[in-house]
Order: sequence, then structure tokens, then C-alpha cells
Amino acid sequence: MENNKITMFRSLDAHLTNYTIKAKIISLWHKKMNGDDKQIYRVDMLLTDEEGSFIQCSCLNKLFKRFLKHLVVDDCLLIHKPSLAKDTTKIKVTGKDQKLSLYPFSSVLKIENWSGPRYYFRFTDFKSVLTKKVPANTPIDFVGYVVVSYPIEDVDKKDGTKAKRMNLTLKDLHDTKISLTLWENYAIEMSDYMNGINREDHVVLLVHFGTVNIYQEKIGLTNMFEASRLFINSDIDEIREFKDRYVEKEFSQSLTSKQSCSQVISNVEDQFLNAGDFEKKVVIVGTVIAISNHKPWYYLACNHCKKQIEERSQLVEKEDGSFHVLDQNIIECTNGDCEAVDITPIHRYKIPLRVQDSTGTVSCTLFDYEAIKLFKKTAKQLLDVYTKVDSSTEGAFQTLPTEFDTLINRKFAFQTKVSSYNIANQSENYGISMLSSDDDILSALEKKWKINEFDQSESNVQSLSDSVGNVKFISKESHSVIGDNVIPEHVDVTDHGQSKLENIKRNLQEVYDVDAVDSSSTKRPNIPGNVEIKDVIKFDLITPKLEK
Repeated sequence: MENNKITMFRSLDAHLTNYTIKAKIISLWHKKMNGDDKQIYRVDMLLTDEEGSFIQCSCLNKLFKRFLKHLVVDDCLLIHKPSLAKDTTKIKVTGKDQKLSLYPFSSVLKIENWSGPRYYFRFTDFKSVLTKKVPANTPIDFVGYVVVSYPIEDVDKKDGTKAKRMNLTLKDLHDTKISLTLWENYAIEMSDYMNGINREDHVVLLVHFGTVNIYQEKIGLTNMFEASRLFINSDIDEIREFKDRYVEKEFSQSLTSKQSCSQVISNVEDQFLNAGDFEKKVVIVGTVIAISNHKPWYYLACNHCKKQIEERSQLVEKEDGSFHVLDQNIIECTNGDCEAVDITPIHRYKIPLRVQDSTGTVSCTLFDYEAIKLFKKTAKQLLDVYTKVDSSTEGAFQTLPTEFDTLINRKFAFQTKVSSYNIANQSENYGISMLSSDDDILSALEKKWKINEFDQSESNVQSLSDSVGNVKFISKESHSVIGDNVIPEHVDVTDHGQSKLENIKRNLQEVYDVDAVDSSSTKRPNIPGNVEIKDVIKFDLITPKLEK
């Protein structure tokens, strides 16, 4: 068989009968019988030839005894007389309409003389994905730095069964971020690595045969069924080169190497209890006492970058010098860095909450991700139910949705984002990146910061009012809100003993990078329970900007 002429994949056609291919197995997965998780019906593989072409190949279970011992990932094979079959799957992994099949007259021989590259990757950049230059379900290769990995979780499938899912945020060498969702065995593999004791600080992930996914108008990446292959910090040229370039770039922009480490969130509790190690984030424990109805609770967002969009009228000049306004407006993204062309507006939550602890009240904005988990509906679905809109203010109802009532008087742990705008303008309006009402988390937070050991007038965990300039303020509300009107209690700065403050408060200007604010930290957490709280630095008294 070794003396036969090798046929390349590009030359395969239905007229060939007696031919031999030289191929390397780059991915392999099992297909199980419907309703029987133990019975394997078929083994599928992705093969590549020495020219870098790909084709899918299958072997039925009745031939396992003959061929299965030869089917090993990364092995090179001479396959004589495979059969060319039609690929009837809805989504073609290789983009081809035909595949190969091993059948009784085929023969397989393992060989060592492979003259092609070790792997053939055709990388797609994140920007092309986010700007919809790559259609959904298109097979692609991509590589990125793992900025943060979130807890693996069980989710319900349409058929009523459970599936494993893990979300991550990747970043490329151009600082473009994108979300990645891994499923089932890929999620388990990634979770095991990220939570391993001996894993490296800097994690680079390369996905061979991943795909583009659009869910609820949000663009991201995911694995392509069982056909994908993960390379996690693997010893291959592509990962070594990417990691070296990324780390060098990050080190040149950061004071310490720890600022660029991959962040791991092993569970929801860890995300709150170790948030002291997150840059640009503050955790508070407070009660939702009101929801403003003079502000919009949703906004129209760009489907590419999630920033707000604007509609602009189109004017056409007539021959007499006057202008005619066209019926169709131009939709533009307010994000100057967004290069999207075909923008599709999507409705996203931005619910204006008033949150109170024992030191005062601040404004916090609840955004799409957490709001959908609370209400089990998208902003568009809720908008379709409540059609009575006050046209004078976009997104502001004369009567707010009754679903919002479930938030009033509920105590939450809030993980809030602090931006450079908050610091520069002493603005007491913070975006919520995560919230939880879990009793165990709330109790653990209070225990961690020893809240019950202090007078109840002290701040719960971290007081946002105290964090900017260590100053309290009076903010009188004149607008209508759900719940009680709020007039925060005035507290004299001199009432707080330094010994109490130094244990529970951190000054924002000491902790946060005011030049570059991001919703995700790249700093790896310290061991839980060993969070160092820095001493409070005294600043000149700053008068915060009063809310109007």
C-alpha cells in the first residue's frame, strides 16, 4: 500500500475507486445512539493532508474491531480505498458537502513520514467576528489570552437534559475582547485546567475548528459541537509566539506582571468574597429602596459593541436650496472605536436603582446580563408587554414594569464598576457587574469584613460614599421613585475613627487605574481569606457633585 500514488483531498471525486490518501487525524469524537449514552454508533474524525486541506471521515461501529485501534489523534495514516460519501449534516465542519467513510474494503496503516506542518491553523481575528464579517456557524480557528474564566455551570437544554457550560473572556494582541462559551467536555477540560493548582499565571487558548455564535443578538465564539480541539498553553509555536508578544506588551504597560495574569472565578461566592483583589471593582452590601422612573430603564444598543446608538435624520438638498427630510433615519454607534457597518439596534437593560446601606444612598445601574437572570426576560420582551411609553423620555414608563417591584427592599451584594469618570467627577452612579442575594454570600461578606463588630452606622463592606475623598453628602430627591423617597443621613467625617476605617475602606484613587477602566480584571486572585486591605489615605475635602 505504501507504493501507491497518494491522492490529495483536492483531487477526490466520485469517479475514484482504487486510491490512497495520506492523512493526519486532528480531531476525533464519538456519536452515540439516540437514547443510549453507552452505545457508540459511529466515530467521526477530522483529517488533514500534507497540503493543509481538511475533510471529515467516519467509521461505523460494526468496523470498530478492525479500525478503532488505528484511530488516534495526531497519528498519520495511509488509508487505502476509503469511500466518498455525502455529508448530510446541517452544519458542515469542513465546509465540504462530501466526507470519507471507512468500509469493509478499506485498509489503514500507521506511518511516521509526515512532511506537512504539525498543524494547519487559519486564524480569524476578533474584530472580523464582532463586525459580522464572518457568518454564524462558520468554522474558524482563533487564539486569545484568557482574561477571565467564569464558573462552570449546569444549564437546561431544550430536550430537558442538563449540559455543562463555561464562559470566558478572551483578548487578542490588539486589545479586542470577545466572549467564548465552551460546552460539555470542552467546558470540563477548560475548568479543570484553570482551577488546577499548578497552572501557569498566563493562559493562552487556541481553538481549532471553533465557530461564531449569535445568541439573543450577541456575537461570540463557541466550540463547534465535538469537532473542535482545544490547545491550552500547549507547547506549539503559535501559542508560544502569541504568549511572548502578549506578555511583553502587557509588561510594557503595567507596573507589575501580576496585573496581566489570567483571572479565575471558580464560583459565584469566590467572585464576591475575593473581589478585593479585583482592580477597578468595589463590593457593597445594600438594600434596593427605589427605582427611578424619570430615567430610562433600557436603551437601544449597537449589536456589535453594546454601546448606545443614535438615530440621525437624513437631509437631501432640493434644487431650490431647501432640504427634504427622508423617512428613514441613519443609525450610528456612539462608540468612536466601533467600525460596524450594518448596525442592528437591540434593546438592553439599564435599570436605575437607588441602593442604601447604613452610611447613605448611591445610584447603581443594573445592566442586561444580571437583569435577564432576575426577570427571565430580555428588555425587548418586557417592552413588548408594557407598550404604554412616555414618549418624552426614551425607555421611561409612566408606570414601571411590575417585575421591578421584586427588587424593592431586597438586600443584595453588589459588585460595582468604578470608572475614571466616577473618580474625576465624584459621581455617585455606579454600574453593577454582578449581584447576589444568596444568604451564605451575604453572611460571608459581613463576617469577612467583621461588620457586626462595628457600630451599625459604619459602612457595609465598602462604602462608595466614603471611597471618593472620604466625605459624606446630602442628596435630596425631587423626582418620583418607586419606594420611599430617599434623603441620606448626613454623617460628619470626624465621627469615624481611623482604627475602624482602616479595616474596611480603600481609597479609590489609590486602588484604581483612572486612565484605563475595564469591566474585567486580568489580575489573578490571591488565596481566599488573605486579602490585604490598605490603609486609608487622607485627602483634602472634596465636595461631590449633587444629583439633580
